[in-house]
Amino acid sequence: MISTVVDSTSQSYALGRVLGLSLVSVIAALVLWRATRSWRAPSTPPGGDHADTLRRAANRHRLVVGATFLIALWAVVQAVRGYNPEPRAAEAVPQAVEQTPAPSAGGPRAALPGSFGDFRLMTGTAAEQTKTAWLAGRTLPEGTWAGFYDQNADDTADLILMLRTTEANPKLKAEKARMSISQEFTNFIAGAKAHDAATFDAGPHGGGLTCGVVTYPVGDRPVCAWSDAATFAVTTLFYPATLPDAASTTLAARSAAMS
Repeated sequence: MISTVVDSTSQSYALGRVLGLSLVSVIAALVLWRATRSWRAPSTPPGGDHADTLRRAANRHRLVVGATFLIALWAVVQAVRGYNPEPRAAEAVPQAVEQTPAPSAGGPRAALPGSFGDFRLMTGTAAEQTKTAWLAGRTLPEGTWAGFYDQNADDTADLILMLRTTEANPKLKAEKARMSISQEFTNFIAGAKAHDAATFDAGPHGGGLTCGVVTYPVGDRPVCAWSDAATFAVTTLFYPATLPDAASTTLAARSAAMS
């Protein structure tokens, strides 16, 4: 069985809607024109006034033409109102990137921060042991950085940040050229099997921010993702938190990663 997710934010989807509405209006006009064929061509009864018959036919013809015009006008209005495709993710240039010099060739526009808020990037043996346990024999996708962050200075991970950049990941660059941020988030939420997803203010860097809840054996934990033209990153909190709190923590991590 093949399943697909329709990108309702794409230009092709918007154009398809326009085409669909146009087709509906054409069919409606044809049905109206055929249904009124005999009505538009009245016959002159014996002894009747042929000139009056012609006038009635002309008036009926104008009424049908006017109705056809209104159908076409409705289709145009609906098409114009409905044509609002979301820009591709590659067009969501972070404001901070626009205001700073371009990065060196091949260098990422974002990097794992050493710290943000109360969180500190774990290093050394504790970090390696945590990474090994978390990966459980798997490998990170190519072009993905993963950082484990300790909030309480007890060498226990409280948050993981996974970061991808278009500079280091050509596949991500290609995805952003064809997907909107909304579609990226739809795929992320589906892949994470998250529920109760919500979007939040992405902050001064622009792009988008979404968070949801994933149910683990130890309970519900929030996951968040941010996206812009150059980056896609995911945070997972290893402790219970509300989605607004998780979004705030993710914004702090993003600000530090892009500074």
